[in-house]
Amino acid sequence: MKGLFITATDTDIGKTVITGAIAAALRDCGIHVGVIKPLASGGVVNADGHIQSEDAVFLAKAAGIPVEKWAQVNSFCLTPALTPAAAADQMGIDIDIPNLIAACRNTSQFYESVLIEGVGGIAAPLWKEYLVADMVSELNLPVVVVTGPQLGTINHTVLTVAYAKARNINVAGIIMNKWNENAKGVLEESNMEYIERLTGVPILGKFPVADSVSVSMGQTESLAELAKLNLNIERIIHIIEGSNGNE
Repeated sequence: MKGLFITATDTDIGKTVITGAIAAALRDCGIHVGVIKPLASGGVVNADGHIQSEDAVFLAKAAGIPVEKWAQVNSFCLTPALTPAAAADQMGIDIDIPNLIAACRNTSQFYESVLIEGVGGIAAPLWKEYLVADMVSELNLPVVVVTGPQLGTINHTVLTVAYAKARNINVAGIIMNKWNENAKGVLEESNMEYIERLTGVPILGKFPVADSVSVSMGQTESLAELAKLNLNIERIIHIIEGSNGNE
């Protein structure tokens, strides 16, 4: 399995947008890329009466995956907008982690590379004491951490990277999301400088907020162009090519 695992310093940082942007750019480069959101919460009921993850739909559209294969993108979706372990408890159901891992590996066989998006941050509990970090370790993929430019991001990002490294997880890069080039100042610039220096992990780009991109509306048309303009796609491809997740 070749690919990346996308995590973040917190929820609502923009993992889904960044995962979709990378997928769209790889697709634009002629790479047959798959996207996987193994576990999702905060699902909505679609027109057919099924629980559906808006994140998963957005990712599928970004990667150009046909509708009939969308079920491969997300195999388990919970309705409460809680961390998955708590959402499952509230719904009175169990989460079969081995089945989720097997689904990731099975889906990856159909693509040159896969992008797997986690839930919340890297220490978010997926089921009981099983964390996002445990899933990353099992899949053995390099990680990209998505963070933001706001006050406090240095602490959040340094702690996230340090925790991942303590778990022997390969953090290959950091992406700064929700970047506003026109409004940047000392705060934003110093955050970038300190994060790269203190973590020793390269920043792979600064992704802007764009009106043309919406997860809830499934708007993905401008993702590839935005990714190529704002992310180091060449380096990201190099990282993916060097990955070799456990089969």
